Amino acid sequence: MPPRPVDISLIISSRNRAYGLKNCLDAVSVAASHAAYLRLELVFVDNGSTDETSEIVSTWALTAPIQTNLIFEGRPGLAVARNTGMTAARGRVLAFTDDDCEVFPDYFATLAALFASDTEMVMRGGRIELGDARDLPVTIKPELEPAVLTSELHAGGFIHGANMAFPHGLIDKVGLFDTRFGAGATFRSGEDTDYVHRTFNAGVRVEYLPEFAVKHFHGRREIADVKKLQSGYAFGNGALYAKYLFDRRSNMRGMLRWDIRQAIMEAMGRRKLSDDLGLTYRSQLRDNLVGMLAYWRGPKAEHTA
Repeated sequence: MPPRPVDISLIISSRNRAYGLKNCLDAVSVAASHAAYLRLELVFVDNGSTDETSEIVSTWALTAPIQTNLIFEGRPGLAVARNTGMTAARGRVLAFTDDDCEVFPDYFATLAALFASDTEMVMRGGRIELGDARDLPVTIKPELEPAVLTSELHAGGFIHGANMAFPHGLIDKVGLFDTRFGAGATFRSGEDTDYVHRTFNAGVRVEYLPEFAVKHFHGRREIADVKKLQSGYAFGNGALYAKYLFDRRSNMRGMLRWDIRQAIMEAMGRRKLSDDLGLTYRSQLRDNLVGMLAYWRGPKAEHTA
């Protein structure tokens, strides 16, 4: 008998975070229980963990109300792990969140409703709330107004990899993630920005909708941690600027010009990127340029559009 079709595959990648998985997995259980009428699966990719990550997931899966496919992927890198999960997933819709996030109880039900009546391919991203008030307000997206990506907007931050979803068929149109980008890879970040950008360039509608949401428990409470994070984001964006510098379909050159303009205006006394967090446009541009140089000197792409 062929396997039952799956409506939604939730893909989570994790590396050495056994200590924090319980809340993430329990939230998936609650959301799955609220959508028992749907055919769901969790594709959990253990990205080379040396702790008890796989054991914790295996034990949880024994009583979880969602079919679970646990995969061990020894090659490091978030993009590698996501590609492994996408390749294994059987769902009509592929959804992504992170191991330090908790989905809301209506997560699966809301996703199913959003994708139910589509007549064309759409990529969607959702709201990301701060899970712990003690954490600094970064790596979140709390906007309550829906939006559609246009050529005037930067793909970076429009939707986040910690809460995005798209039809399985998008893989055939766009391909897999570029494994040079993202946590654990050469360019540290930007694998989700790159994928969103490639999707938009392929003529696929990209939406931000606050209806489906997750909470992010990122744990960063020191300014130094935020500066390090922001530096990694800017480095990855710089690598993306270099990747698309000569692509006429891309608006990345416009985004680079915007970054340069903001740095110049800041040097002339205009506002900084964030006074509260001590972030500047000039340091962001510096990291952009370092990322561009690293891209030109770095490895060739394995997965591109």
